[in-house]
Amino acid sequence: MVLAALVLALEGEAPPEPLGLRGFFYALLREVAPEAHDQGENPFSLGHGGREGAYWARFAFLREELYARLAPRLFALEGQEVRLGHPFRVRGVFQEGHPWAGLSTYARLFQGPAGPDLPLHFQSPTFFRRKGVHYPLPEPRLVLESLFRRFQAFAPLTPPEAVREALMERTTVRFLEGRTRPARTEVDTVGFVGKVVYHLPKATEEEALWLWALGRFAFFAGVGAKTSLGYGLVRPWVSRVQTSQEPGPNNGMLGG
Repeated sequence: MVLAALVLALEGEAPPEPLGLRGFFYALLREVAPEAHDQGENPFSLGHGGREGAYWARFAFLREELYARLAPRLFALEGQEVRLGHPFRVRGVFQEGHPWAGLSTYARLFQGPAGPDLPLHFQSPTFFRRKGVHYPLPEPRLVLESLFRRFQAFAPLTPPEAVREALMERTTVRFLEGRTRPARTEVDTVGFVGKVVYHLPKATEEEALWLWALGRFAFFAGVGAKTSLGYGLVRPWVSRVQTSQEPGPNNGMLGG
């Protein structure tokens, strides 16, 4: 089963607006896959970024059939005008050749180096729903719970309960560097941006494999709340404190 992230390179005078990006994508969903709104977990995540003259918007898919329906519509946007809160011209559509584009499969998430240390880079504000409010600290249990929930909703395999319990109960933080940043949602909130190394003490080979698979899955699924607004963009990074060599955030991906 394919996991995919497509990136639209944009030409415009201001960055995409989160609500505008979501509105644009939801309009596409209503046309080609209206049932996607009826699921408890979104089978997609969105993202945006860049700088003046080189903005981008990202659409990642956790279900192969949704990717198959929407990819032709997105590729057809090249050279067209779109409105993502602000007007843009689509300069190109990338499935590879952009840091936030890539293809993988659920099986390939388990390939490549794995160890007891998982470094994640939170590149857009990340926060969690906690007791009715948005909570901005990337605590291990909150991050892993978010990833396990989405993985179990769409992956063709189920995490062993013993592994899930081990990761949820024993994973801790070995390194953290970051800050909060405002996030524009329906209400004012803040989210965490920065780098964290999660550590699983005395990890078995199976536990380390699942820890890293979830880290690679985060590239597509995002982490936390409001991933449909572009928040929770996360990817692995190379850390000095890792005990095993990791070749980069696109490890385990095809064409990434």
